[in-house]
Amino acid sequence: MRIITLIMAMFIWLSSSISCLADTKNVKNYSFDKDIKMSGVISSTDKFFTVEDNWNVEDAKIKLVLTKSELLDIDYSTVTVLINDTPISSQKLDGNKEYKREVSIQIPKDLIQSGYNKITVKAYKTISDVVCRDDANTANWLVIHKESNVDVKYSYKDSPNILSQFDNTYLKEDSGSRLTTSILVPDNYSSAELSAGMIFSANFGEKKKYDNFSFEFNTYSNIKNKNDNIIFIGKGTDSPENILKLFNDNEKSLLNDNCIIKQVESPFNKESKMLILISNDEELLIKGSKLITSNDLIKKLNGSSIVINKDSDVKDLVTQERTDRIYLKDLGYENLMVKGPFNQEIILDINIPKNKVVAEGSKIKFDVRYAENLDFDRSLMTVYLNDIPIGSKRLYIDKADNDTFEATIPSDVLGKSYYQVKVAFDLNVKDLQCVTRDVDNPWAYIVNTSYIQFDYEDNNELTFSNYPYPFVLDSNFNDLKIIIPDTMTSNDLSNVSNIVSFMGRDTKYNLGNVQIIKDSEFNKDDNKANVIIYGTPTTNNILKDINSKLNLKFNGDFSAFESNDKIKFIGEYSSQIASIQFIKSPYNSDFGAMVISATDNNDLNLATSYLNDLSLTKSLRGDTVVIDRNGSVEDLYYNTKEKVDEIKDEKIKVNKEGEIFIIVAIGLFITIAIVVIMMLKKYRK
Repeated sequence: MRIITLIMAMFIWLSSSISCLADTKNVKNYSFDKDIKMSGVISSTDKFFTVEDNWNVEDAKIKLVLTKSELLDIDYSTVTVLINDTPISSQKLDGNKEYKREVSIQIPKDLIQSGYNKITVKAYKTISDVVCRDDANTANWLVIHKESNVDVKYSYKDSPNILSQFDNTYLKEDSGSRLTTSILVPDNYSSAELSAGMIFSANFGEKKKYDNFSFEFNTYSNIKNKNDNIIFIGKGTDSPENILKLFNDNEKSLLNDNCIIKQVESPFNKESKMLILISNDEELLIKGSKLITSNDLIKKLNGSSIVINKDSDVKDLVTQERTDRIYLKDLGYENLMVKGPFNQEIILDINIPKNKVVAEGSKIKFDVRYAENLDFDRSLMTVYLNDIPIGSKRLYIDKADNDTFEATIPSDVLGKSYYQVKVAFDLNVKDLQCVTRDVDNPWAYIVNTSYIQFDYEDNNELTFSNYPYPFVLDSNFNDLKIIIPDTMTSNDLSNVSNIVSFMGRDTKYNLGNVQIIKDSEFNKDDNKANVIIYGTPTTNNILKDINSKLNLKFNGDFSAFESNDKIKFIGEYSSQIASIQFIKSPYNSDFGAMVISATDNNDLNLATSYLNDLSLTKSLRGDTVVIDRNGSVEDLYYNTKEKVDEIKDEKIKVNKEGEIFIIVAIGLFITIAIVVIMMLKKYRK
């Protein structure tokens, strides 16, 4: 499965790169992601998509991929689509059963708003003229397949030439998933110049944390995408003449003790912009990068340039907030409402912070209101975590305007990294046995003061399940040093920057440190840091020094990986793979290390593909992976109890299944015994 995903990701990247040459239209596709099964006479489902503030929407369409029951009444069964609660299309579910029938619906542009937009699909389905019977008929169904999507074509609004418009200028995408921004450093770059560039890379990940994307990080002379907006970072002594001539003599005289940040027309393309950070003081290049990537301070920069010095305070203000209590608004919601009788559900998705485990004492509290026309003898609400019920409560007329559901999270659902919270309301109405039409009554409402409170315990294991821990901790980079070869190809620079960008998704503030260090400059005594080591034994000598510490070691001449008790290699295969390994830092066991290595430099692309893609990274397990040129991945477990816990869970599952089997067998035996005794008594008579 992961091979297919990797091939598809590479194909999409390639095709998007080609398409951007042929077509400058920007298209964003929002997939439904999973099949949605709709049963009963009346059913509905919602899908959300986002329109950015700097988009001019030119066209938008919904593609529904449907399969319906062949028994539906073609004269009365219909499907209706609404955008932000306004109907835009109704069609009959006519004809015989047609597997994955496609329906295309135009979305009026004036109904689309900046921010979140809601697509609602409502279906009315009958099999006969006995509607109440249809509601419980298992043949009354419709499937909206995961291939359904919303396509939005857009162009970007022009942004004024001021620094506060950084996001609107430098976070644009082409028609695929490539950012139309390139980060450039001087040809003879220093480690500090690279480090400053990586701060921007991380910021891209923070701003686009839910999207897969790529971008170019390169040296000035090797730029590939000259039509891009450009971020150039360099010392005055390293920068090319084409950059220096963009500054007057007075500005150049400031470079020793200041950092000048200036936005100009790109020298490569007058339709694009270039943001330049230049100083002869390397620490000020870092400070300038942190200023521009500060979510708060950037809003205050309403000019096209600024000069900062060592006294400039560019640190983010950290808001004091409870990180253990997740309110609805933290999940992107304000208030939640369901309408209509019988079973109505609300589903919330929650990802647990990396290196945390949900512990005892965690709880859920929902503040709710509901209609007063319910049959209160039969109406209730139930809350599920990962489809496991954790509590129910009856609804009461005297609490309809202000009720509360509270439950402690039970021990059998603790310790997960992801939770789906499902709130199911049974809204029964007196003398109503089935649904005959779409109605807004009764209703239930979850107020935005509701929250899920998780008590956390630290999980400090060095595994892919916890990644990007330990390199990111508490929303900041955690004293990270990335040790790279002295000489890097353009591909290497982009690989490392895209890995940093992925880790940036888990950051929120600019207080942490991520530092690039060339292997010849690395001081082993400066060991109070987490490290990432990138390269091959030929290009990065650090790998030879730490070979004995690796889970998967190189052979004597460093031409291939060695077999061990976890994995065996045959022939040349061991020289045609890449590995990613989590180990304790070879220089200080209180810190962690990730080693990204191969014997062929081209094979490093295999590893980095799995460290900058949301779905591929999520699929990795253990503390070591091996990836071959066919995209095959093997997860290995060396210094982690993760595999042991998986085996324990499986044994518990098997034991429970065995207990159920024994109980059923005993029940059958007792039943047979009773039947035999009764038959004997009968025939004796």
